[in-house]
Amino acid sequence: MAWKIPFLTTALVAALAPSASALPEISARAAIVIDGVTGQVLWGRNIHQRLPQASTTKMMTGIVALERGQLSDTVVVSKRSSDIAGSSIYLEPGEKLTFEHLLYGVLLNSGNDASNAVAEYVGGSTDRFVGLMNDKAKAIGLQNTHFTNPHGLPAADHYSSAYDLAMIARYALANPDFAKISTTKAIEVPGNGRIERRVLENHNKLLRYFPGAFGGKTGYTSVAGRCFVGSAKRDGRYVIEALIDAPQMWEDAEALLNHGIDKFDSQTVAKAGTTVAKVSVMGGRNSQIAAILPQDVSVTVGPAFKGAVTTSYELDPAVRAPVKDGQALGKFHVKQGGKLVASFPLIAGSSVTLAPPLSNEVMPVLGLFFKGGALSALIFGFIRWQAYRRRLMLHRRRNGRRALLGYSNAIHLNR
Repeated sequence: MAWKIPFLTTALVAALAPSASALPEISARAAIVIDGVTGQVLWGRNIHQRLPQASTTKMMTGIVALERGQLSDTVVVSKRSSDIAGSSIYLEPGEKLTFEHLLYGVLLNSGNDASNAVAEYVGGSTDRFVGLMNDKAKAIGLQNTHFTNPHGLPAADHYSSAYDLAMIARYALANPDFAKISTTKAIEVPGNGRIERRVLENHNKLLRYFPGAFGGKTGYTSVAGRCFVGSAKRDGRYVIEALIDAPQMWEDAEALLNHGIDKFDSQTVAKAGTTVAKVSVMGGRNSQIAAILPQDVSVTVGPAFKGAVTTSYELDPAVRAPVKDGQALGKFHVKQGGKLVASFPLIAGSSVTLAPPLSNEVMPVLGLFFKGGALSALIFGFIRWQAYRRRLMLHRRRNGRRALLGYSNAIHLNR
């Protein structure tokens, strides 16, 4: 399924982003920290510059694989995958591992061999899988990302940006399985002839000492430099960062996360489960259904984000039964100081089944009658009835006169 997260258009980023002077100097060539809930940019440098992203590529590999494969599936490793250069979990040709164990190898140990094995299994070939990665990049609105492989080794036309990497992480971490795997510190998976005891350890060091550290992904090549995408949840805040070519990567990572958490607050706009509107349903057993928020809605407030917070919503113009519980029904928009901050999904709070066939045919007609023409029809009918009564009474009076005249003539003739 497609994971529902608030959407922020790239065109709004510059208008919503605070000045870079709000943060002490960091070493990264490109960097960003965003609000993980709304996508608001809290600080950034060269956020749209296209740069090689190394193994942070594997975030997209992981989420595309999770959306198309089953964790319990068994994968047979090809020789091509086992021979991939670079970081490895030491796969052997013909080795069998579960899809889940391979994904741990991708996101914890950053195994290039595991990434290739996942790509071949899901896509049928690495080329087809890379096509799926690029399709997903377009689907979530990325404008400065392109993949040519599933692992991140240097290649022409393989690039991303700090902003796009943060958005990939925001999308991927909304998937519970991705979040679980990427926040796991270590796990042991079955070994093989090359490595008897295979313990996979997460390269994200923040998970071991930074308060509130959440999922992320490291990366390094001599071309890309040190790269990192990280996140943290603390004190009611959820922030995501991305660093590209950062000589002092871990120091930068801590500074950015602390800045996003400590210098800003979250203002609650609405709670999960809130009914925003009622939506009309055609052809259903129920004529209306509640459009609700599936998650808490909040905005970031702070010196860089000023102005009144306002909300609005838009609903799908035509909803027909059947409607599934959780089906998308529209969007809930949040503005701050007159500027659109983010749009949150509105979903069906329950399901609506189809009405019986006769009801499907009759009820729309009756609905139009009662909604649009009932009063007019009643007034028209009353006027017609009154006219009919007048004609009837006039007819009776005429008949009465004729009868009386005939009676008088009869008396006259009988004299």
